[in-house]
Amino acid sequence: MTRFADKVAIVTGAGQGIGKGIALRLAREGAQVVIAEYNAAAAEAAAAEVGAAPYPVDISDVAAVHRMVDEIAARFGHIDILVNNAGVAQTKPMLELTEADWDRVLDVNLRGTFFLIQAVAQQMIRQLPAALRAAASAPADIVRVKPAADAGPERESFAASYGKIVSLSSVAGRRGRPLQTHYAASKAAIISLTQSTALALAPYRINANAVCPGIVPTPMWEKIDEERGRLFGSQPGEAMAAFINTVPLKRAATAEDVAAAVAFFCSSDADYITGQALNVDGGFEMD
Repeated sequence: MTRFADKVAIVTGAGQGIGKGIALRLAREGAQVVIAEYNAAAAEAAAAEVGAAPYPVDISDVAAVHRMVDEIAARFGHIDILVNNAGVAQTKPMLELTEADWDRVLDVNLRGTFFLIQAVAQQMIRQLPAALRAAASAPADIVRVKPAADAGPERESFAASYGKIVSLSSVAGRRGRPLQTHYAASKAAIISLTQSTALALAPYRINANAVCPGIVPTPMWEKIDEERGRLFGSQPGEAMAAFINTVPLKRAATAEDVAAAVAFFCSSDADYITGQALNVDGGFEMD
C-alpha cells in the first residue's frame, strides 16, 4: 500500500519498541519518516532499518523541538503527520514519589508532547491553502464539499484532512495507578490534550486522536516488570504474565497491533474522526 505516499511523518521515540513499529508501518505504506529519538545511536540504527531520517532530540527541550520542526519543514517542505510516541514510565508507590520523579515523567510525557503538537500544528497551518486559512474563522464556509461555481482557481474542497496528529496515551490513562501515579496522570492528560487539540485545530481540518495501548512486550514493559519484581519479590516475567492473564484475549499486544491503529488514524479513512482515544489492549479496559 502507498496511502502515505508524499506524506512526511515525524514519529517520536521511534528508536525501539512501539515507536519503531509505527515508523516501520508508515514507511512501508509510503511515508517519508523522521525518527525523532532521544538516544542518538538508537535513532541511527532504527533509521537504517526503517529507511527513515534520524533526528536525535530531547522533546522535553522546547527550543530543540522548535529547531527540529523548522529543520524538517525546511528539508522536506511540509509535515503531514505527527505521532507522539516518546514517553517514560516509572513504577514507584505514590507516597514515595519525589519532585524529580514527577518532573521527569511529566516533562517528557506531557510537556514535551504539548509543545511538539503546538510547533507542528503551526507548521501545518502555514501549509494550508490560502483559502482555507482565510476561511478558518468562518466554519460554516469551509464545510462545503463542493466549491462554488464562481470560485477562483484557489478555491477548493475542504472536506479532506490537512494534517494528522496521533498521540500515544495508555490504558493507564483510563484509571488511576497507585504504583504509577505520575505516569497515569500524564497519560490521562494526553487524552484531554488530544480533545483540546482536536477542537482547536478543527477549523483548519487537522485531526487529532489518541491510541491507548495495553500490555506490549517492549523495553518499557520490561522495565515495569523489573521494578514490580523489586517491589514484590517476583521473578522476571512474572508481573507481565500476571497482567496478560487479565486480558480477555489472553495475549499481549504487539507493536504491529498498535501501529495498525495509528496508521488508521493517520489515513484518509479517519478524516471524519477527531478527538477520540482508542484502546488497543485486547479488552483490558472497556471504556
